[in-house]
Amino acid sequence: MTKILLFTTLLIGFLSFSQDPDPDLFQTWHLIEYHNEMSDYSVSDVNPPISPTITITNSLDFTGEGACNEYSGTFTHSENSSILIVENFNPTPETCEQPEHVNFEDNYFEFFDTDNQLMYEIEDSNSGQQILKLETPIFSGMSFSNEKLSTVDNKQSMFNLYPNPVSETLFITSENNTIEKLNVYSINGQLIFSENESTNQLDVSTLSNGLYFVEVTSENGVAIQKFIKR
Repeated sequence: MTKILLFTTLLIGFLSFSQDPDPDLFQTWHLIEYHNEMSDYSVSDVNPPISPTITITNSLDFTGEGACNEYSGTFTHSENSSILIVENFNPTPETCEQPEHVNFEDNYFEFFDTDNQLMYEIEDSNSGQQILKLETPIFSGMSFSNEKLSTVDNKQSMFNLYPNPVSETLFITSENNTIEKLNVYSINGQLIFSENESTNQLDVSTLSNGLYFVEVTSENGVAIQKFIKR
């Protein structure tokens, strides 16, 4: 009964207002995560690293990259709400070499099945970053950023987080880097708090349960990793 009520509420929200597509929609977006009713799948957890994107034009054509395949397609826009409807979707036919990439891409591409409806919302973060959320009526969706989330992809620049999930103190370690600054963001890209002094731990006990990102700045650049507060 709860799911039915939520589904009904979501549909009402979909149809409650009329507008043209938001002009901020028309740019390149970098995938942060996708989720369904059971699980969250973060790009930062995929190894070897990948950089999925989608670029949406003002004609509602789109192109992008998954794990190892490129794709193109077209949306239509609902006249009654901020809903994008997948008109067509065309990925390249390459088979990913890494099993983790295959699984990630298969699940990601399911969002673009023909006639799928994606309600979009764009949020501005305190840092100027924009977050695009594409949600389906069946409690699944994707989150994108208009900024690439990590400029560091070599092993010497990787940071380890533990424990994860965490309830009180999150530790950040690295053998080859000195931490200069830590930022914690919500899944929507909102800056929750910052630690500007060199430290390897964060008190997260006051955070609500859920998925967060910690942005680690060091002399070698910036890296972002996911943690779960429980």
